[in-house]
Amino acid sequence: MFKKILVLLFLISLTTLYACQKDDPTIPEDETVIVLPKEIKSVSGLEDIVVTQHEYFSPLKNVEVINEKNENISYLFDISGHVNYGVVGSYELDYQLTYGDDVITESRTVTVEAGTIQRETYNRTIDGSRVDSGFGSYRIGPASGIAHPINPQNINQDLLKKAVPSNGWWTSLLVSNYGGGNGIYTNPLRSAFSNLGAEVTNPGAGFVQYWNPDGYNTMANFSLALPDMYLKTTTLNEGYQTVVVDYSDSTVNVAMRNVGSPEDHMVLTYAQGSPYIFAEVKDSTKPYIALATQGTSAIEFYQVDGTKITGTSYTGNGIIIKYVQKHIGYETSRPAQVGQPIYGDRYFLVSTPDDSTFGIANNRISLSLLRSNVFSVAAIQNLSEAEVYHDHAYLKPVYGDVSFEIDHVNSLVETTYHSTTQDLKGEETLEPLQFILPHHDVYSDVETLANTFQTVRGFLKLIEHKTFTTSQSFYGLLPAMTKPNNDQFNEIEMTDYLTRLDGHTELSDTENFLNDEGPYWNSKAIYPLAQGIIISNQIGNEDLEVSFISKLRYLLTDWLTYTSESDERYLYYNEKWGSVYYSNNDFNTASELSDHAFTHGYLVYAASVLAMYDDTFVSDYGTVVETLLNDYMYPYKDHEEFDYLRSFDPWAGHTWAHGFGTFAEGNNIESSSEAIQSWVGGYLWALETGNTDLRDAAIYGFVHELASAKMYMFDYEDLVFKDNYETYAGVAGMIWGGKYDYATWFGANPTFIYGIQWLPNGEYLSGYALNDTERTRLEEVYGMYLDSKNQVIDTWFANMWSIQALLDPSVAIAQFDDDLIEEDDYPADLSQTYYLIHGLDTYGRRTTDYTMKIHQHVSSSIYVNESNEVYALVWNPSESIEYITFYGPNDEVIRKSINPNSFEAVKLN
Repeated sequence: MFKKILVLLFLISLTTLYACQKDDPTIPEDETVIVLPKEIKSVSGLEDIVVTQHEYFSPLKNVEVINEKNENISYLFDISGHVNYGVVGSYELDYQLTYGDDVITESRTVTVEAGTIQRETYNRTIDGSRVDSGFGSYRIGPASGIAHPINPQNINQDLLKKAVPSNGWWTSLLVSNYGGGNGIYTNPLRSAFSNLGAEVTNPGAGFVQYWNPDGYNTMANFSLALPDMYLKTTTLNEGYQTVVVDYSDSTVNVAMRNVGSPEDHMVLTYAQGSPYIFAEVKDSTKPYIALATQGTSAIEFYQVDGTKITGTSYTGNGIIIKYVQKHIGYETSRPAQVGQPIYGDRYFLVSTPDDSTFGIANNRISLSLLRSNVFSVAAIQNLSEAEVYHDHAYLKPVYGDVSFEIDHVNSLVETTYHSTTQDLKGEETLEPLQFILPHHDVYSDVETLANTFQTVRGFLKLIEHKTFTTSQSFYGLLPAMTKPNNDQFNEIEMTDYLTRLDGHTELSDTENFLNDEGPYWNSKAIYPLAQGIIISNQIGNEDLEVSFISKLRYLLTDWLTYTSESDERYLYYNEKWGSVYYSNNDFNTASELSDHAFTHGYLVYAASVLAMYDDTFVSDYGTVVETLLNDYMYPYKDHEEFDYLRSFDPWAGHTWAHGFGTFAEGNNIESSSEAIQSWVGGYLWALETGNTDLRDAAIYGFVHELASAKMYMFDYEDLVFKDNYETYAGVAGMIWGGKYDYATWFGANPTFIYGIQWLPNGEYLSGYALNDTERTRLEEVYGMYLDSKNQVIDTWFANMWSIQALLDPSVAIAQFDDDLIEEDDYPADLSQTYYLIHGLDTYGRRTTDYTMKIHQHVSSSIYVNESNEVYALVWNPSESIEYITFYGPNDEVIRKSINPNSFEAVKLN
């Protein structure tokens, strides 16, 4: 029954009480904020339905509840009951949802009938060979002359109606059967597929191993590759097929089918943070668990209450498997010593319907479920934990939604994590259990239980809630610094460095980064040129500004235009994935959809800066820029053309670099700073175009990516790195689903390992030191870097001096040596480095005592200098005077008018 409670619609004006108002008293008041009341507009898909036996049934398939924002909020349903898709019969499902004043209470009958499984077919196609927009264009359709990814496979075709995800924790499943046997990490569990079945392993906290390649000390925290068990059914052949049958923001459902057969013999449900992996089978008498014995001295079995099972058969609703003193790591020491093995007991809880039979023989548990067709496996710490996990083991995650709201007045990002659960017993008395990651815990006030789980990603905490919310502040960001005015800043020197930048980016020089074939290497010219435009404009050097604009426009428009197959640089839209890549395949951006956010982000950043100083760029090429941007920062879910925030994992809170994640340890990210920079580029473009949906998505991504880098790359909260890791390093060069490395893909030099998290060197890096506590941690990290190099920087001077300037700009100024940068890998960084460190010397350090109300076109970063003068550095790319509100200590409200097309420092106190 759908009960509709009528409400009056009001336009609610939010009036701010000003305790204090400074400057420009004639500035117009802020615009009225219209708040739409929560309302359900339509409901569909809850009708009685007939489904075919042996085909998995998802209770939310084709169910829609559309709200006042035209969003599908069906994930808010509480679902009760279960459909045994393997047994003919009728099953009742109950659905309940409360949203605002609206309540939905519905029951539906799902009838399973014998028959031939006929699945929907769908083919993602596109007509034509080129899309033109303004002066820009990009390629589509057949393109045999460039690299492409394998088409998505092993996925139900009805899921192809929306763009296909990549860069995820499970997306290896879309490019090869079994996902190539690669790791699927849900934290706390690990899984993978092989002929033996679906692996379920407790990887635990792992151990730290050390190496010394080329005389450098490296290390990694990872777990031994010793599986714990495999789930399978006797109806599956040794070689079978894995197929993705459903997915959401934080879940995936994977069917196991015999090759050539449409029947779903077993379907696994994975949910990030869930203690459980759920399995549903077509024949409830045929599932089994194969126990891996390698590395363990014995395997014991217990009832849920802790009573030891000594026979070969047991009847009940659960069993505990104990691996006695399993091999879980090694004692290690630097530089590369491996000592004695480390052992520990491992426990697993298998929960089943009542009166299930467990046959125990030859390291195998044969299950006869009888009352239903679903069971779950959870890793637990000890026997005493079993009952609490068993009580909640009948709340199956169906869908995971991660959504955000931006509080524009208070500059807050509120992120809500919701797990839709299906109460398999229909009792509706418990909330689900889920583990939250360290960043969830730090930014949320959700109540946690005493249970914890140590993983490579830190200590997970257990909550008994289907929903929790994190709250994070956004303190603004900028494309660069405004003009320094400290005594040591010399415009003659600045002009000299800009002139050198002009020389490093000669169009006729085929060997420089400007003319490289690959877009990532182009970024080594693109980023400095964009910075050069800003700097030359700020110091009033029109000739250099015009030169930089011309060069940047040349390079960008070359990528943003496709004429014919003979073109060397162009963009390509792949309709099978709904993704955009380049005619060049450096870093496998095309063949594996890797590094899109990093690479695209540079081009979008440069386009955003260019648009500020080139009046025609947006009208000429803006649509194609947005096509590129939409590939990694599309702000809408469930659309056909582009995937929602393609590279971003909303549960993990950060970007994954690899398009497929085809590694034993899962997906990975190396350069967190380039991921952060990608959001900077998208944010600046949103300000330029006034796109508030895009702006809010960029704020959401930036805040989470920055917090993730602090949490997992630098362990700001001291919650992640193991003691024998953090003794030697203050950074992870790479983080994976199941490990972290003190290393990079391209070398073991500590300068690379630290520096890859600090490039490019822009104003956004100040986000690593927003307050005194963060500055102290950054100082510790930078100190550990210097210790690793015996206090001598050997390369990437621009990046290291930029970090030094965040801590003490006077030291960076004293160390600055233009010749060292000129002779380094990226000499074009010279001018922006000089400008940045003097800007930090001028304006001081970031402060969180002041915030700016989020604006459609304007952004700022706020600094306080040694004289306690507070300045907002304000970027306004719009053609109009914009009116900005700042909030300071003691309820202070400061309003400012900002000139059009300006970048200026505004004093706030």
